[in-house]
Amino acid sequence: MSFKAVIERIGKNVEAYQSEVRSPIYLALNENPYPFPEELIRQCFESIDPSKVNLYVDSPSKEFLKELVDYLSTDSWRAREEQISVGNGADEIIYVLLLMFKDLSIYVFPPTYSCYEIFANALGVKVNKVPLRGERIDTKTLKGLLNEDCVVFLPNPNNPTGHLFEEEEIFWLLKTKALLILDEAYFEFSGKTFAPLIEQFQNLAILRTFSKAFSLASQRIGYIVANPSLIDAYNRVRLPYNVSYLGQTFATIALRNKRIFQERVRKIIEERERLKNALRSMGLKVNDSKANFVFVYLERERTERVYRALLKRGITVRKTEFGLRMAVGQPKQNDLLIETLEGSL
Repeated sequence: MSFKAVIERIGKNVEAYQSEVRSPIYLALNENPYPFPEELIRQCFESIDPSKVNLYVDSPSKEFLKELVDYLSTDSWRAREEQISVGNGADEIIYVLLLMFKDLSIYVFPPTYSCYEIFANALGVKVNKVPLRGERIDTKTLKGLLNEDCVVFLPNPNNPTGHLFEEEEIFWLLKTKALLILDEAYFEFSGKTFAPLIEQFQNLAILRTFSKAFSLASQRIGYIVANPSLIDAYNRVRLPYNVSYLGQTFATIALRNKRIFQERVRKIIEERERLKNALRSMGLKVNDSKANFVFVYLERERTERVYRALLKRGITVRKTEFGLRMAVGQPKQNDLLIETLEGSL
């Protein structure tokens, strides 16, 4: 096959990731509605060592890794450096994991994070899709299918619905011996993590990001927590120096000032609950989201109508085949969202 044929094949078969055009109120990508604090930006730039800017800096740096260990650790579990690595956003980690395990059977449970399939298609990796039953994993269909030759990608809270899976569902998956990539991008908004279980289960890997709770989407900082052998293999496959010095500096300062972000998370959770209650009072089917967004189940025709009505008011949300996903904005943005929805139903 010629390089021209490869380019043509990619053009025909590989879906390009595209986001919606930005509008005055942009609630499509689940970004944090609050900007990174100015006082912390000053701290970041004051802490930059000019002698490092022209060098290749380790990723993760020793300073950043130490902060990650402290952040991950709990009263009952102490994370270790050899259990952690980083990526240029959690998306790069997903891409590398798909590359590592491309010869295994990959499973996802729609509705789920679209990039799992987008990245897999780019790599020529087949994805097996077993749709959720309601908001539950279809263990009946999966029984006998999952084993050590399989990799499962699962967001928890789920994306786009925002619901948490039951503990029994997570343990069921782990007991199949399949490698479970548990994507905890929205952990800070749910407060639920399975990270300590990496000590018990060699087939568990946890993904996290600084894009959501820490207002650092532009810096592309993600991390993976797993058993040391998986981390070692990941580090051998990923690109060296894949996370920038500046990005690591921002993330390190953010962790050292985590109380600021925890307070913002609290505000976002309050607004999330207010949004859910307001939408339910309109008679909409809204699930119990534990992320920084709310999901409304709508039939396709109604989805289109509401989506267009929001666009006319300068509000962009994410449209899916199951309904609309709306990131939680600042209070005034949420007020306008509610008002527009009331007038469009």
